[in-house]
Amino acid sequence: MEPTLETLLTFYAERMGGPLPSTLLPPDQPLHWQGQTLFSTAQTAEPPYLLQSTIDAFLSGAPLGHCSVGFWGHGMNSHAFYYQRREPWCSLFLRLAYGGFYDDNERAALQIRATMEWFAGFLPIVSERARHCIVVDSMGDAIFRIALHNGEVIEGDGPLFTPEGGPTDALKSLLEGA
Repeated sequence: MEPTLETLLTFYAERMGGPLPSTLLPPDQPLHWQGQTLFSTAQTAEPPYLLQSTIDAFLSGAPLGHCSVGFWGHGMNSHAFYYQRREPWCSLFLRLAYGGFYDDNERAALQIRATMEWFAGFLPIVSERARHCIVVDSMGDAIFRIALHNGEVIEGDGPLFTPEGGPTDALKSLLEGA
C-alpha cells in the first residue's frame, strides 16, 4: 500500500515528538508520494533535489509552487529530513541530518522540530517584509540572503536558525518589528 500524507505526518510526529506545523504544507496543492517517506508537489518518477549537488538546480530551476517534505536516505549516513519550497518570494532548501547510522537521532529530532516550528513563525514575517528570501541549510552547509522591501539585504554563510542559539543576529532588524 502506498504511503499517504497522513503516513508522513504520523511518522514525523512519532519521530520528532510533535506535529509538523500545518502552515508549512501547501494549502492548495496535493503532495504526491516520491518514495520512502518523502512527499512532493512534483509528479515525477524520480524525486528531485535530494543531494547536495542539486542545490543550484533547485534554486535556479525548481518550478514556482514546488514543495517537498519528508524523509529520504541512502547508504549508512546520508539520511535527512527535507523541507524544500519555491515561491515567487522565497527559495528554501532544508536538508537536515536525521536517521543515519552514526547520527544522534534523538538530538537531531529535537533540532528538526525546533527548526520547523521556528520556520512556521518566521515565514509569514519574511513574506511580508522581503522581496525575496533564499535559505539553504544542507547537512551542515548553510547560506541565506534576504532582500527586504526597503533595499536592505541580510545575508550570511551560516544557518538562519539554530535550536541552541535561536535566529542569527543578522535577523534582528527584520524580527524587531514582529
